[in-house]
Amino acid sequence: MKGFITILLTSLGYFSYSQVTVSHFNSNWNEDNNFDISALKECDKDYVIICHNQHLQEKHKIKSVPTVIVFEDDEEIKRYEANIMMQLTCSIKDIQHVIDSVYLKRFE
Repeated sequence: MKGFITILLTSLGYFSYSQVTVSHFNSNWNEDNNFDISALKECDKDYVIICHNQHLQEKHKIKSVPTVIVFEDDEEIKRYEANIMMQLTCSIKDIQHVIDSVYLKRFE
């Protein structure tokens, strides 16, 4: 029984260690096209205004706004970029599916 509890606690530590972060990059002049990521679950959420954080714009190679990037342990795993109308065509469900997939793959 002790061995089972040790394995269980070790597994839980592994699964909670890895973190998913969703970052939303936009600019003040494009506020009308903000993308609301507040409903996303099981992730940290960052809102970045690129005119105030140019180093992040350069670091993540943001070419259009809005842009939403999903990170796992600070590594980009999915990027959604604005179309020619400066709007995202993805849905919250699309992004949540990526987040859920990150956690589900740990059980494979």
